[in-house]
Amino acid sequence: MNAPWSGHRLVIRLVIRLGALLFVALSLVGVGAAPAFAHAVLEGTDPGAGGQVEQSPRAITLQYSESVEASLGAVRLYDDRGDRIGVGRPEHPDGRGNEVRASVPDLDDGSYVVTWRVTSADAHPIRGAFTFTVGNGVESAKVESLATRLLAQQGGDTIVGAAFAIARFGVFAGIVLFVGAAGFLVFVWPGGRVSVRAARLVWAGWIVALVATIAGFALQGVYAAALPLADAFKPSLWTDIWDTRYGHVAALRVLLLVLAVPLARALLPSRGRPLAEHPLPRWWLPGAAVVGVGISFTPGLSGHAGTGSQIPLALVADAVHIASVSLWVGALPVLAFALLPSTGLATLKRTVPRYSQLALACVVAIVVSGSYQSWREVGSLDALTSTDYGRLLLVKLGVFAVLVVVAAFSRDIVNQRYRYDDEEGDDTEPDDGTDAPPEPRDERELVAVGAGATARSVGATQLDDPDFAFDSEPLDNASAARRLRRSVWIEVGIAVVVLAVTALLVNAAPGRDANSGPWIGYIKTPTLWFDTNVVPARVGPNDVHFTAVTPGGAQQDVLEMTAQATDRDRDLGPIEIPLRRLAPGHYFSPGFRFPFAGDWEITVKALVGETEQVTGTAEIPIR
Repeated sequence: MNAPWSGHRLVIRLVIRLGALLFVALSLVGVGAAPAFAHAVLEGTDPGAGGQVEQSPRAITLQYSESVEASLGAVRLYDDRGDRIGVGRPEHPDGRGNEVRASVPDLDDGSYVVTWRVTSADAHPIRGAFTFTVGNGVESAKVESLATRLLAQQGGDTIVGAAFAIARFGVFAGIVLFVGAAGFLVFVWPGGRVSVRAARLVWAGWIVALVATIAGFALQGVYAAALPLADAFKPSLWTDIWDTRYGHVAALRVLLLVLAVPLARALLPSRGRPLAEHPLPRWWLPGAAVVGVGISFTPGLSGHAGTGSQIPLALVADAVHIASVSLWVGALPVLAFALLPSTGLATLKRTVPRYSQLALACVVAIVVSGSYQSWREVGSLDALTSTDYGRLLLVKLGVFAVLVVVAAFSRDIVNQRYRYDDEEGDDTEPDDGTDAPPEPRDERELVAVGAGATARSVGATQLDDPDFAFDSEPLDNASAARRLRRSVWIEVGIAVVVLAVTALLVNAAPGRDANSGPWIGYIKTPTLWFDTNVVPARVGPNDVHFTAVTPGGAQQDVLEMTAQATDRDRDLGPIEIPLRRLAPGHYFSPGFRFPFAGDWEITVKALVGETEQVTGTAEIPIR
């Protein structure tokens, strides 16, 4: 008589717990996600940054380290009073994706500020500003300050950045749950195809993936163009999004999710229909494989895997990683909320070993593909600690390690109370996947419910050893059940956190890219700092800027400034860096050529008085 009410209470507790986990994950993503500015690198400009041209240029040209999207971007030109000057629509000259050009009108002699904003191939906006002078114009500290202020005004809305990151989390979570839950019903628990709880989880994953994809499409325009959230549904903006790689991939994912509907309906018979009357048709498995693999490829196509080097291999590794995480982590909710509460010992003895084998294979694939991705995206051990991407990756690895520890705790419970035996128990229990409460279980069966799959997923080979002996005291039934339920919940919660950190990783510049752009930093002395820019910090011609500032950050005029470059590994130098004065305390060397890659020692000397000279030295990496 109390069974229906007990079932409702179980559903209510499940909804509350899932809601709490989702709130924590979304909070983590939202708080950690401001508008991201990465991942292509500006390598050159025409006119040159800080340079002087004799006559008005016909166009402004920007060169990047990889292809960028210009449809949602902007190139803006201002005079030294901050008044905006109209320029042409940004375009790719002669189809070169890594260049953006905007025509300009005839300019009078004077100083000008250029601000720019484009979108990397991995869907993240990048921006910057530089100054140049025409004719007899003289750059001043006022123009530099104007450039900084104008760039800050075009930084984008923090709310938009957080919302876009949450949408990306939703995409990951939806794909993992949808693919993982469906895979669990196909490969591990076929009888669960008629389970109402399992069906709800499959459809929940599908809905989350679809809604998050549509939301991400709508948010991409305001995110990339630095517009307010209210502009997300402007038709003109949606047209511009459609022309981007992110728009194409989002449309592809929606198409694949629509194609997945008949596959899901065939997998999940209507409630009350006998499973024997609904076998999977022959076309189902190849069709599901094509759709599932296609969905697994979509995050990489619009993310880091789709840019940089070794793109084909990176895309495959990313798809393998996502599919493996789905089949392992995405199966946990089905295991915890559908299989464990509604089946008996015989069903568990059939399903747990299957999941164990599948999970072990997935863990191996995750480690291999994840190691390759980490090497490709980080590039060096130093980038693990010196870049946001590297630090987030360390956090993800740490959370994953905690997951392994919790899994080991589950294994300890299993070792004490349960060991799978093919010849033990009644295997005649029907595996119909129904959600009716099971018959009362003996104490060994009760404790077996929770962690068999998790234990094997971390390599609990001891369970198959007939000579394995327990060293600790056996747990009583109530204690084991409580610890087991707690362990399964913790595993699900940690898995959600891993997905949240993954969403933040997608929103961060890869460590390899973060260390491959212009070198920007300070060469410090006790009394004077030199704000130094080396663009693009590569072998060949570079634009080098030195600005004298006080330790407090105020620009400081000097009587004279000189600089030298030395490659001590090759015993080369010192080589004089020719400088010309652009403004008080600001000196510039256009096109200085570094002949070799490596760490170059840069020495800057500033004459601050008739007899007082300040000297600073720093190593600057040239790629």
